[in-house]
Amino acid sequence: MGIKTEGVPLRVPRSVYEELREYCSRLARRGYVTAHGGNASIRSGNIMWITRHASSLENLRPEDVIQVYIDKPSSFDALASTETIVHREVYRRTPNLAILHAHPPYSVAVSFFVDELIPLDSEGYYVLKRVPVVEGSPGSPELANNVAEALRKHHAVIVRAHGVFAAAKFMDIAYQLICMVEHSAKIFWLCECLRSLGREFIRPKVF
Repeated sequence: MGIKTEGVPLRVPRSVYEELREYCSRLARRGYVTAHGGNASIRSGNIMWITRHASSLENLRPEDVIQVYIDKPSSFDALASTETIVHREVYRRTPNLAILHAHPPYSVAVSFFVDELIPLDSEGYYVLKRVPVVEGSPGSPELANNVAEALRKHHAVIVRAHGVFAAAKFMDIAYQLICMVEHSAKIFWLCECLRSLGREFIRPKVF
């Protein structure tokens, strides 16, 4: 897939495309994105490769990956994901090199009831400690600021009524983090269901 900027054709590096395709496909298989939702990016120096607006993550094509700048807008921002502004701000404020954004259902559901998710499961608590819940309309400067600030101190963040952003230096770690957030949200939901049935909640002594 070739695109042009200032007359110079640019091609998505095969390694970048294959990595994005692999992890976008994994998100889709897990049911963390539906139809044309979600997005992903990889940083390389002062550029990022990000999924195209309205692309299908379950069947990502080379032409669905767009190159834009991190330090300034470009003419290709209009083709890139609506959340490009969010990815750009995260890269500006953190040392991360990969970002995944998905809409896992338990995380979204829990976001309506808490301001932060503190994992009840041992693995989630050990790695995540806490996952803040922030506000902001998709693709807005407010969302970009809130997500970027949260990811300066945390591995992942939940956007209320919207989804999860996870960032790391490697794509496989970002994927692991987003899976852990959703698993912890599911455990939280199940525990709340059992508590509503009158079951006694016993907090682990190791926490």
